[in-house]
Amino acid sequence: MAKKKPSKPYASYPLYAHAGGVWAKKILGKVHYFGPWSDPQGALERYLEKRDYLHGGLEPPVAADTIGELVNSFLQQKRAHLETGDIAPATVSEYKIACDAILLHFGRHRPVASLTAADFSGLRVALSKRRGGGKPLGVVTLKRRLTTARMIFADQRRECRRALKAPPQRLIRARARERGRLLYSASDIRTLVNAADPHLKAMILLGINCGFGPKDCCTLPVNEIEDGWHNYARPKTGVERRCALWPETLEAIEAVRGKRLVFNGRVWDRHIVAEKFGALCESCNVTNHGFYSLRRTLETIATTASVSQAAIDHIMGHSRNDMASVYRQQIFDQQLQECANHVRAWYLGTLTLA
Repeated sequence: MAKKKPSKPYASYPLYAHAGGVWAKKILGKVHYFGPWSDPQGALERYLEKRDYLHGGLEPPVAADTIGELVNSFLQQKRAHLETGDIAPATVSEYKIACDAILLHFGRHRPVASLTAADFSGLRVALSKRRGGGKPLGVVTLKRRLTTARMIFADQRRECRRALKAPPQRLIRARARERGRLLYSASDIRTLVNAADPHLKAMILLGINCGFGPKDCCTLPVNEIEDGWHNYARPKTGVERRCALWPETLEAIEAVRGKRLVFNGRVWDRHIVAEKFGALCESCNVTNHGFYSLRRTLETIATTASVSQAAIDHIMGHSRNDMASVYRQQIFDQQLQECANHVRAWYLGTLTLA
């Protein structure tokens, strides 16, 4: 049974109760929606913000009457940021996944102004589920999805902020404790290297030697390796990196080196790396903490070396928003080499850490 339309809050109220459950007004032949029946004051405020544009035949600064328009506007903006190099393709892909989930949940033609706090609570539940069902998303992935959703709706609806707020740090820390330490032992890494095919062997060594993730490996240009060092900035952030390559790493790279990329970009991507690495761990009876945990392992072992954290950050491609980083003009190769030698000694088993 359809809900009965409410009366106007007062006679001069400029909007009417639309059958879609929202306050609306027809302007220059087009119906515009401004808010749910339950919030006539909020709808009035949104109308007053936009009326000069609408009555003048102009688009308001944020023009999105429907969910489809809102999502398309967001993605168009982010793709423009991609073209100017402000964000990475992987980031746009993550945005697209969240946008698809929003469209699936609300529908493309749902008026944005009709959304209520309850609708956003329902969206939170929808975003917590994997595509195609199955177990809920991990808490960190859910945090990213909710952040994207807030970015999309924040300028449109104030109700979204509380319903779509990120999971508390307490919960994230609890999940991390349940998951345990995401570290590989030196013997496990040696086992994986010895059993891997030539390409995956070189990638694993780049992971523990230089802190490379799958995407770093897949996009590593040949010309960024010179005189036993790499100078490849992180594709994800553009932060400069430099690291001395182990003899084992150089030998493995030389065995697979392509003409432009070290690894054939037509064959490898981060998903294939993750899949093959997982299969290798299973065949070697090594617990799979993920390829990215080679990076975590490097950071952990490197902190036991007699080098500054700044040197480790330079190898990892981390940036810090502090004054020391602003004033520091150079990280000297001596520290970078010492750090690489220290982690290599641990990897080879000649250095034992209690």
